Amino acid sequence: MLSIRDLLDAGTLNIEIAAYLLAIISTGNSFLVGARSGGVGKTTVMAALLNFIPDIDIVATVNSQVIENGLWDPDFKCFIAHEIGRGSLYAYIWGKDVANFLKLAKKHMIAGNLHADDIHEVLEAKGIDDANLSNLHVLIFMKMTGQRGFTKRRINSIYENQWLDGRNEFKQIFMWNEKEDSFKKLTVSKLITVPELKRSRSIIEKIIEHDLRTMEEIRPMILKMINQLER
Repeated sequence: MLSIRDLLDAGTLNIEIAAYLLAIISTGNSFLVGARSGGVGKTTVMAALLNFIPDIDIVATVNSQVIENGLWDPDFKCFIAHEIGRGSLYAYIWGKDVANFLKLAKKHMIAGNLHADDIHEVLEAKGIDDANLSNLHVLIFMKMTGQRGFTKRRINSIYENQWLDGRNEFKQIFMWNEKEDSFKKLTVSKLITVPELKRSRSIIEKIIEHDLRTMEEIRPMILKMINQLER
C-alpha cells in the first residue's frame, strides 16, 4: 500500500496539496476521491490520505446495517466506502445506502471512492443529491494520462465546500496543468487556517527530510501532531 511519500515521489500531488489535505483530514473533515475510469488511483490515494485521519475508530466495511447503526452511534468514527457504485463487492454501496452514508458525515467522518470526473458526475450517482452532498467537505478528482509504461496519475482538481447561505458552494482550491505537469492553487481555504496549513506543511517536510516512506513510519508523526493540537 502506497504512502503519501510515495505519491509525492510519483508526482501525484505536490507538497502544498499534501499539506492542505493533511490539515483538512486531520481535523476530521469528510472527503471523496473520484475518477470516471478505473485504474486511475482512487483507492490508492484514499488509502494514503486515511493515514491523516484523527485518532479515532475506523469502520472499514460499510453495508446497510453498519451505516444504519452509525447514524445512531454517538461516538465520532471514520466510515469508509470502498466504492460508491453498483455491485455486491466488498464495501460497495448504492442508492439508499449512499444517501445514508452521506448522512453519516453530519456527525462522523466519511471517506470513499466513486466513478466521477467532476461534481456534475458525482450528482449522477444514485443516492447523491444537492442536499446530502452538502455534508461533504472536500472532493478530490484524479486523472491519468499517457500510454502503458508512460502513464501519469495526478490529482486533477480539489474542491472545498465553502457553504453559502446554507447551500453547497464547492470552490476549486487546486488544479493540475496537464501541459506543464504542475499544480496551481486557485482559492483560499475556508475550512483551515493559515497556521494549520503551515503546521501541516512542516510535517510533510519532516516526512521528506527524515525519509519516512511507510504508513507505519508516517502515522506516528501525524498522531503526534494531532495530539499536540488537542492539548
